[in-house]
Amino acid sequence: MKKLFFSLKLVLFLVTTSCGYQPIYSNVNSNFNIRNVEIKNNNELNYKIKNSLKVFSRSKSNIEYDLEIDGNKTVSIISKDAKGNAKIYRMTVKLRTKIFRDNKNIDEISSEENFNYNNKTNKFNLKQYEKDIESNLIEKNIENIIFYITNLE
Repeated sequence: MKKLFFSLKLVLFLVTTSCGYQPIYSNVNSNFNIRNVEIKNNNELNYKIKNSLKVFSRSKSNIEYDLEIDGNKTVSIISKDAKGNAKIYRMTVKLRTKIFRDNKNIDEISSEENFNYNNKTNKFNLKQYEKDIESNLIEKNIENIIFYITNLE
């Protein structure tokens, strides 16, 4: 039984390692440097966004951008049960970004991502789930910004 389990693990490992997985932005010609990211409001969401954008900076690039980020998160109740308790929530992460090059405002873009999810009886699990949703929505907004900046040229 142990040999069969080991063999199954080995086959699964070999199949998944040769699936051709690559990170999303490994082949993107993002030949730009995000020199400075200024956040508009001092909240946790904006700091998470700022830290996520640091990954896309390249120090040896001739094209340098400065960004001004203003992000906010809202959680609203979409549906309630018969007792008036929240049943379905919607989390929305909005991101407004001003792009500067050589101290000139080039463009301003807005990105908004949202996700609906059900309430949970265990509030700790609900908070953990909300953190995961927030991270995913931030990631989607960052992808939108990077895609836009990449296509500026």
